[in-house]
Amino acid sequence: MSSPAPQKKHLVIVDDEPVIVQILHAVFEDGPYRVTTCANGKSAMGVMRTEGVDLLLTDKNLPDINGLELLKLAKEVNEFAEVIIVTGYASLDTALTALELDAFDYVLKPLNNVFEIKKKVQRASEKQDIRLENRRLVNDLERKNCELASALSEARKLQAELIQSEKLAGIGTLAAGIAHEISSPLFGIMGLAEAIVEEDETRLCHDYASEIVEYSRTIRDIVVELSSYSRASSAEYLTTVELSKTVDDAIRLVERSSELGGVEIRSDVPPAVYLNARTNEVQQVFVNLVKNAVEATAAHHPGEGGRVTVTAGSDDDAVWIRVVDNGPGIPADKQGLVFDPFYTTKAPGKGTGLGLNIVYRIVTKYRGTIQVESIEGAGTAFSMSFPANT
Repeated sequence: MSSPAPQKKHLVIVDDEPVIVQILHAVFEDGPYRVTTCANGKSAMGVMRTEGVDLLLTDKNLPDINGLELLKLAKEVNEFAEVIIVTGYASLDTALTALELDAFDYVLKPLNNVFEIKKKVQRASEKQDIRLENRRLVNDLERKNCELASALSEARKLQAELIQSEKLAGIGTLAAGIAHEISSPLFGIMGLAEAIVEEDETRLCHDYASEIVEYSRTIRDIVVELSSYSRASSAEYLTTVELSKTVDDAIRLVERSSELGGVEIRSDVPPAVYLNARTNEVQQVFVNLVKNAVEATAAHHPGEGGRVTVTAGSDDDAVWIRVVDNGPGIPADKQGLVFDPFYTTKAPGKGTGLGLNIVYRIVTKYRGTIQVESIEGAGTAFSMSFPANT
């Protein structure tokens, strides 16, 4: 099925001299326009209001309405209308006034070369085509920008959900170790509480109660750390994160929740190193990196000799952080895959393969970079760098 022919542009010609109207009509009647001629301004106004206007060729001095008024109306009816003014008074003021009102051009009477007028109308039509195409492109760009903004918003939402889901997936592993941490003070509380019930001496009851308070504080601290880690980062505001405290919190959480197998975890982060980020997300980066390093190193150094070290520093340009272990290392042909989603060297059921991908997402979210350096059999180092003003 053939597409419909494009609609012709409406050319309105206005002049109170019949001969000029006839000449101009003859020039344009076989052209690409739908031509309407008018002998006065009033009839031209009626035509433009009812039939619209794309191109207007009008005498400036009409018996009833000034041609410049028709120009204004044409722009009101169609903001893309192009207007050429015909005048017998070649004054500078006339030209300036027409141009100030956004006329395309003006023509002087007598009309010695009607084909020159035809060229002017054609150029006016071409200018209109360009403006219409520009508007179409702008509208298309605005629409695509809205679509991109919507897609970006959805991607950010999905990324936040992915980060949180990976965090919650790791909570099960953390909870198993933390349950062991909680069980010791809990048994102490139970034993002391039973002793209080059977104890008559006030001093001993007071001592037992004091120990119960200390045990309870230990449990509270463990629960606070775990609940803080599991909290959705999207609910947290950007803040100035003190890296030394965040690293210590992450290490403490890993120590309480993992079988260290003799692996020593060291932190060498000075107190005056800061990032502008969400504390919860920065903590997740270190929990993932340190936990992975501990598990790999413990398997490589059963019993003792394993080390994981976190260092950091800053200068005028950047904040840098390194997590280094002396574990088994990563084969050279696998190092390019470690940040890919679902890639893991762990046994089935021991990991989601999303931990390092989440680390990568969080680091790049704050305009940082992360690289892995590893020597098989000697250890691995993850190096991160953030702009100093992050």
